[in-house]
Amino acid sequence: MAATSSAIAASGLAPEAPGAADRIPLGLRIGWATGSVGTVVILSTTSILLLYFMTSILGMAPALAGALLFGAKLFDAGIAPLVGRLSDRAATRWGRRRPFLFLGAIVSALAFLILFMPPAVGGLALSAWMTGGLLVLALGYTLFNVPYLAMPAEMTGSPQERTALLSFRVGFVAVGGALVGFAPQVAAALGGDRAAWAATGLLLGALVLAAMLVAFGASARARATAAMPGADRESLLIVLRNRPFMMLLLAKTLQLVGLAAMQASVLFFIVQVLGASESVVGVYVVATTLAMLVSMPLWVRLGRHHSKRSLFIAACLGYALAKLSFLVAMPGEPALLIHLRGIAGGLCTGGVLLMGQSILPDAIDWDCRRSGIRREGLYAGAYSLVEKASMALGPLLVGLLLSGFGFDPQAAKAGVAQAGAAVTGVYLGAAVLPALLYALSCVPLLFYRLDERSLATEARD
Repeated sequence: MAATSSAIAASGLAPEAPGAADRIPLGLRIGWATGSVGTVVILSTTSILLLYFMTSILGMAPALAGALLFGAKLFDAGIAPLVGRLSDRAATRWGRRRPFLFLGAIVSALAFLILFMPPAVGGLALSAWMTGGLLVLALGYTLFNVPYLAMPAEMTGSPQERTALLSFRVGFVAVGGALVGFAPQVAAALGGDRAAWAATGLLLGALVLAAMLVAFGASARARATAAMPGADRESLLIVLRNRPFMMLLLAKTLQLVGLAAMQASVLFFIVQVLGASESVVGVYVVATTLAMLVSMPLWVRLGRHHSKRSLFIAACLGYALAKLSFLVAMPGEPALLIHLRGIAGGLCTGGVLLMGQSILPDAIDWDCRRSGIRREGLYAGAYSLVEKASMALGPLLVGLLLSGFGFDPQAAKAGVAQAGAAVTGVYLGAAVLPALLYALSCVPLLFYRLDERSLATEARD
């Protein structure tokens, strides 16, 4: 272990004396975290808007739309490890992560132009156009997000400082999610037709570009590390041997499938099952967002006195109960009840996001402290692969559910009520599936054994 300890000290991984070295300035926290607005707009657009847009606006079959979204996510998942390895090895005057942030911003913005401005065609030609747009969006997102996820483990050696940093990220995630939540209302206000959705897509693309470029600029001041060698053939074994990381990965897989299923269903549920307007969707998302933001100081404070794992489990169970409450929601119920469910889910989502994002760099740092090798990009790529594959399953499952239960896209396009069986499929996607998967995600978290004391022990050994 002596050689390992020396390597750790040389790479800056050993705990430093209290002082400015591990502190992240407020301006850097805000600037870097702003990039999360861009990433969550992409994720929410994919999970919430595109299945609805492709079926109810463009008239595509739900199963076909879900399959296209699933295929694009698999492509996204496949390239994530490659982008991670490339960002580990890159040596430029902008550092090894930041060039990818810049390129990802440009490509992502271009994808919104393609997706929301398809030509006036149908059938195979429309499917091919949307497939191309989805692949471009997947590429842009991965180019930005994988290096972005790798940065917190480099920016500070303090687990508590990472929690504080990532609380800003979760806050901006909430803001980005709220903005996407208003997109259907904006499109409806502009006329609700294809031209209105094209204008809405352009606004979202401009938002993604601006947020990502802010993060690119702000991260010039972030602490970074140089690449250290590692054998490619050992990459998979390295990840598999990191038990804390694998337990987190399994839990996040279940959660992300559930989250994506809920997001893909929420527009159908509120508009076509409960009979509410698009404006109710916007207020629901705002209520959820505000609850997430308000909960951040509480979760950060709780994190100082309780283990991140325990808080993570509690938040997951709370979220599952909030989603199950949708089973008693009926058409015509007061909008206040819908928004109260959003508030309850938002309070728990804050804990799920913060604790999950906070223990991710801890699990990455655990490997760095043991080996003395900086390979944050490898882990960010592996995490991103699982994230994309899991988020791809959500729209696919919902698309199959809706088709299997007889959902009629032409009726949805015309504003006609769906048959009873189709409504049952929406309930399953919006309530039962997410609640079940979030509850199951608590099982692998019971085997997560990493805390701040463990990290400190690894550094001393």
